[in-house]
Amino acid sequence: MRALSLLFDPRSAIDRRTFWSGLLQLIMLSLVVWLGLTRIGFGAAIAAMPLAGEALLIGSASSHGFGSPDMAVTVTTAIALVAARYYVAVCLMLKRSRHAGLGPRPAVVFCVASLLAHALAAAWAWWAQDQDIMVLGPMFADMAANALICATFLVWLGGRPPHLQVKPAS
Repeated sequence: MRALSLLFDPRSAIDRRTFWSGLLQLIMLSLVVWLGLTRIGFGAAIAAMPLAGEALLIGSASSHGFGSPDMAVTVTTAIALVAARYYVAVCLMLKRSRHAGLGPRPAVVFCVASLLAHALAAAWAWWAQDQDIMVLGPMFADMAANALICATFLVWLGGRPPHLQVKPAS
């Protein structure tokens, strides 16, 4: 399977080996994007890193930095990169869950759990916005919670055996 269809096409099904290969390709793609964005600035580059990009959004949303044009570019970059990374991850999860006979439920549960963790961290960061250093707590909590969610789902889904369909006797 070609890399573009593997990462960006939600149709078809993939086995465990292709799933892990796709995740490795996603990590490599994130590193290439990160290296490319280092020329723009640290904020834009950090947005390309998994888990750190989402935490950057949490910290930016809670701070009062939206007034500066540089912060708007960084937040826009972070939103685009996080959305692209989630799309690719969901495509891989949908393909793998089809092969394991689970349907779209694992991808939906993953997205809901991840968004809930982001929303809770954002609410905590918004509450702590007037205390300067307190914004770091929600950012690190968001990174830790989503690392746990991602690792749990990826190991569980990546380790599932294929769904065996028994052909009826003719």
